[in-house]
Amino acid sequence: MEIKNQMFSDFYLLFCGIQECTPLYSFGPAVRSHHLLHYCVSGKGYYYAGDKQYTIEPGDAFLILPDEVTFYQADEQDPWTYLWVGFSGNQVNDYLQRCGLDSEHLICHCEEKELLVSYIEDILRHNTLSYSNEIYIQGILFLIFASFSRSADIKYKSDFTSENIHISKAIEFIQKNYQNVITVRDIADYVSLNRSYLCSMFQENLHMSPQQFLLRFRVTKATELLSDTDLPVKNISYSCGYANQLAFSKAFKKNYRFKSHGLPQRKPECSEYYTGFRPSQSRKPKAF
Repeated sequence: MEIKNQMFSDFYLLFCGIQECTPLYSFGPAVRSHHLLHYCVSGKGYYYAGDKQYTIEPGDAFLILPDEVTFYQADEQDPWTYLWVGFSGNQVNDYLQRCGLDSEHLICHCEEKELLVSYIEDILRHNTLSYSNEIYIQGILFLIFASFSRSADIKYKSDFTSENIHISKAIEFIQKNYQNVITVRDIADYVSLNRSYLCSMFQENLHMSPQQFLLRFRVTKATELLSDTDLPVKNISYSCGYANQLAFSKAFKKNYRFKSHGLPQRKPECSEYYTGFRPSQSRKPKAF
């Protein structure tokens, strides 16, 4: 199956398939213009890349790099059945590295044979041209690489310290979930840390608690919406994770440090939506 997919750019499937080979079936020597991964489901074969020969058995996969001369051949007595995926994108190397593959490591192993076969068969069942199928196939491609990455079990690497990784992940959780009702316990559970320890890390590194960070982040988002949109305050409060305008108003006043010259400027036609936050206003805020 060939996929003419232009919807994605970082990492996307070009084609895939499954083949039960005859004895001594071979391909090459040849070069490819893209990355190609073959996975042996059963039987045996041989892969030649550069001056190296690899014996490929069930559970083994071999990587073909673009513009490299390669050759592969099925065993005469026990010819292999393999599946393959061709892929491209400007972040291909990043995904390959998470599976333990690069120009120096062309072979990997994965025991999830039945699962990988089911993924390819699922892609083949969604071979008609449609936007939904393109997105669906993209998801399956990630699942395929998740299997290889799971088997590679490469230790997570980062330039950050372990402590900073947890803070970074906690902030990521807040940024993705600030519109919902979340607690410090939810954040701590997400990063698998004790609640008290997470609070200590935030205080030491950011000089504020996770709760304070969440409140300030919500206020920052609210400020952007107040300045850049004509949404009513009620809608903005809901959009930023507040159950009602009163809770939003209190949080905004406490965290924005109100000064008349520092208030976000609303569009003229929307100024009445903002009157509920002005301490000098004598009339009641407009209800929405």
